[in-house]
Amino acid sequence: MEPTAARRCHLLFAVSLILLTIGIGYCVIVGTCLADFAVVVAGLVAGWIALFYCLGHASGWG
Repeated sequence: MEPTAARRCHLLFAVSLILLTIGIGYCVIVGTCLADFAVVVAGLVAGWIALFYCLGHASGWG
């Protein structure tokens, strides 16, 4: 994998994990889950984008 693609891949996964941690952690600590539902969904979307981006730029494909 190219260095720029690897950096983007790591950044996308990091953003996804941070969003999921904030969304789920807020729900567990505070107890209200309606406001942070969008944060969890954004984390899941970022995770799927990261997965497909990393698979698409993997050196074994192509």
